[in-house]
Amino acid sequence: MQIIVLDTLCARHPDSPYAVTPTVGEAVHEGTVSGVTVLGGEDTPGQDAPGHDGPGQDGPGDWPGLVRRVPVRGTRQRLRALAAALREEAGRVLVVDCSCAIRPETLAAFANLATSTALVTDRRDLPVRAGAVVRHEGRAPLVLDRLAAPDDRCEDGETFGYLGSAVLLNADRTALADILDARPGPPSWRVALGRLARRVRVQCAVLAQDIHGHDIVVENRLAGGSYARTYVHLHRQGRRIVRKEAFGEGQDKLSEEIGWLRGLDDSARRHFPDVVEHRIETRGASMDLHYHPLPTLRGLILSGAIDEEEAALWARRILAVVKRDLYPAGERDVPEDYIRRTHLDRVARRLAETAAALPHRHRLWEAERVRVNGVWLRNVRHVVADLGRDERMLGLLTPRRLLRTHGDLHFDNVLIDRSNHRFLLIDPRGNPGYDVAYDLGKVWHSVNSLYDLIHGGHVEVTVGETEIDYTLTAPELVAFYRAVRRRLYHWLTATRWHRGEPHWLLKVRLAEAAHMCSVMPFHIAHDERETVALACYARGVELINELYGDLAEAAGRRTGTRLAPVS
Repeated sequence: MQIIVLDTLCARHPDSPYAVTPTVGEAVHEGTVSGVTVLGGEDTPGQDAPGHDGPGQDGPGDWPGLVRRVPVRGTRQRLRALAAALREEAGRVLVVDCSCAIRPETLAAFANLATSTALVTDRRDLPVRAGAVVRHEGRAPLVLDRLAAPDDRCEDGETFGYLGSAVLLNADRTALADILDARPGPPSWRVALGRLARRVRVQCAVLAQDIHGHDIVVENRLAGGSYARTYVHLHRQGRRIVRKEAFGEGQDKLSEEIGWLRGLDDSARRHFPDVVEHRIETRGASMDLHYHPLPTLRGLILSGAIDEEEAALWARRILAVVKRDLYPAGERDVPEDYIRRTHLDRVARRLAETAAALPHRHRLWEAERVRVNGVWLRNVRHVVADLGRDERMLGLLTPRRLLRTHGDLHFDNVLIDRSNHRFLLIDPRGNPGYDVAYDLGKVWHSVNSLYDLIHGGHVEVTVGETEIDYTLTAPELVAFYRAVRRRLYHWLTATRWHRGEPHWLLKVRLAEAAHMCSVMPFHIAHDERETVALACYARGVELINELYGDLAEAAGRRTGTRLAPVS
């Protein structure tokens, strides 16, 4: 990687040039940086030599064969010299406003980037050189829209602080050179970079602080769990690492996940990303995992990349592998209160959290009956309370044994490597023992509850005081998931995957219904609208009523609610 330094003087040190060689020395010796072009550096060459340990305040720094200086005077000449330097270089070029903006800890990471990227921050303790107006594109990294004044707060995008560093690759270098050479030319380098961002995609890496207070460069924020945040960060050695961190209530869950992953035997461990490093402190817990740039099974389905047979094939493979390599370890006795503690109490707790988060919907949560898509049904908390008092039903639902399970086995927690015909499981719950129906319930809430479509925004919702109407807006995807469910159900029954449990499907449906009735707080916290949370609740109302009716029938009682299939 080449570095172009626009100046060795800036507002932070207007009278004392900042030397280059001390900041790039380590990266040069490691082979990361191959040369530095300094535009200006004005009158006196610095006295720094390779390996000099001082701060380098004597000048731009000399390093024969590495650092070259291009004398310039005035903004226009500087921009023309930048254009010429960009055309001369090849591959990646790091352009920095001033030599003091070179951050040695980021050089190896920047040298491995495959997309032009600007370094920004949302921290208040760092001096910024301009405002970076960015936009979000789903789960992809932030994208630079333009540069603005540092205190500019724009209505058409979120504003970060630009830290004076941008990596440009291949054709983007030439495009920027063309902008700089245009007549009339841009008034400044920052305007030129903003114009480039309007022509090509310039991503943003965010200099942030991790939960332990250390600087970290975040390339992409990923979907996290209920109480954790997950992101891809650029390690100072040039690797990409997935960081998962949590504090408060989430810290205990993450600590359990760390212990669970580190305790896996070899046969199970090979189906999960390797734990690179972990740290558990009073202020929070974190875990670093090897990064695998693979799509999830949910992503492949929703993007149309695979057909229903391949989707069902992957689902069968996943369930076969966890049954063979994960479940055999950790067998435990089942406590008498397992169903209440694992499912019913969780639903009651999450309903209370939902009511507190959306108090204006209090009549919806408190009503004894709610109307969902035109059908009056008993509200969730009343069904859960009756179920918790019925020992016969609880007996039908209680498993014979508990095993080591994944605990969150939905389609967005499986990375698919189609080229190598393998998959990786991510984000396990880390619980020492669950009913295997809990895992299958997560699969079922993808293929039967159609949570993937609701989560993806393929739903329209209208809500009144005690009624919710929802419509799934992607009928072709509804049919797709229904076909996957049929194929999967036939395979599960043909192979006796349930190990002879006579009421296995009722147990799976309890787990499915409990998942849908307890996921609302997560979506309320993470989504800008309440649509997804309300759709999940409506689907949960349907599921818990239908389950209760079938349980009553299995227990020898004549009651129940039959619902039409979701359309």
